[in-house]
Amino acid sequence: MELEYIIAQLQKAFDIENIKEEVVDSNWLAINKETGINSTGFCFAASEVIYRLTGGSNTWTVKRLSNIDNLWNGGTHYFLERKSNKEILDITSDQYTKRGITIPYELSKGTGLRSVSKKARLLAKLSGLGEL
Repeated sequence: MELEYIIAQLQKAFDIENIKEEVVDSNWLAINKETGINSTGFCFAASEVIYRLTGGSNTWTVKRLSNIDNLWNGGTHYFLERKSNKEILDITSDQYTKRGITIPYELSKGTGLRSVSKKARLLAKLSGLGEL
């Protein structure tokens, strides 16, 4: 499956209310609705879906930024870094950039993924991307 297609399907899913309610935790869902930034709360699940459908650990490093100066609303932000060239893929970056927050990618740390998360499995299915 092509990366561009996966991203397009996920971005469409961010706009669908029942998908938000199924996938996004309640505290992030409240911020999503309050700000009107539809990608809010999807960072982990979306990153995992892309990771699993496009090569996993052979292609990507999962990166995370923990609560830095309270930029992350008390949470953690996840995205991917391509191993071959260190390119950042963050399809939910707008949840911060639309609020004028610069994402300090250089402060991120790599993290691993074990089994497929329930949220990623659900997001992939509801986005029309199939089973993980």
